[in-house]
Amino acid sequence: MSPIRWPRADEGEAIRALAERCGVFRPEEIRTLMEIFEEACTKGFEGSGYYFRIWSDGERGAPLGLICYGRRPMTRWSWDLYWLLVDPRAQRRGIGTALFRAMEEHVEREGGRWILVETATTPAYAPARRFYERHGFRLLAVVEDFYEEGEGLAIYLKGLSRLPGAHRPSAAEAYAQEVE
Repeated sequence: MSPIRWPRADEGEAIRALAERCGVFRPEEIRTLMEIFEEACTKGFEGSGYYFRIWSDGERGAPLGLICYGRRPMTRWSWDLYWLLVDPRAQRRGIGTALFRAMEEHVEREGGRWILVETATTPAYAPARRFYERHGFRLLAVVEDFYEEGEGLAIYLKGLSRLPGAHRPSAAEAYAQEVE
């Protein structure tokens, strides 16, 4: 059984705790994450537009990683990556890559061509920016002082042009490669 699964509605507090352990999100950002998680649980992923996937050790295990993404409003094939979290105690084990690949597979099945991600330019977000760059995103723009004085916005884009016959590792294959 894959450690990647759809979350359960009763996992809100575990998701909040995961976001807090990451140590980079402000309280209002965590509140926003919880609001969209609750919306997804109430309306469903398709109805809310927010897709959540969880990495955990077993069906009842606490989440060690989370990804949240959705279609970009008013576009035909563009998607946004909203959140990618991995418990600091479980980082560098391929969990983020496996969650990212699971998202890519879903977006491609839905006909998606582009994934955008917006992140902060502060040093605390440097590991996230390096992760995106390692996974094929290119930096499109930086908007200085976007969030507040000294905290800019970095906008990244990745194209999903799977060529016939090309092989992109599945989420499970990507995780196995990073763990080896």
